[in-house]
Amino acid sequence: MNGLKKSIKINILKHEYTVSCEDEAVDNLLEAAAYLDGQMKSISESGKVLGTDRCAIMAGLNISNELLELQRRLEVHESTISRLRSLNEQLDKFVSGLQSS
Repeated sequence: MNGLKKSIKINILKHEYTVSCEDEAVDNLLEAAAYLDGQMKSISESGKVLGTDRCAIMAGLNISNELLELQRRLEVHESTISRLRSLNEQLDKFVSGLQSS
């Protein structure tokens, strides 16, 4: 990270916001803003949630739920990978034992 900050304009529900971020994080920020905007538009268009504040809270909760679910899945996959590595090591030892016999 070079620490150079840029001012970036993002649009959320037709409101423009200026935020600063490090130069190398601009693409991620724009992608995150577009994702948040899409989530908030979807919630707003459903008609079930009134007000920008409530819409933002619901979008935040939905995105947080997605994050937690992905973290759980990642833990399961990492555990599976660890187990497979262990099994692979056992197989390597077994094959080495067969070859030396």
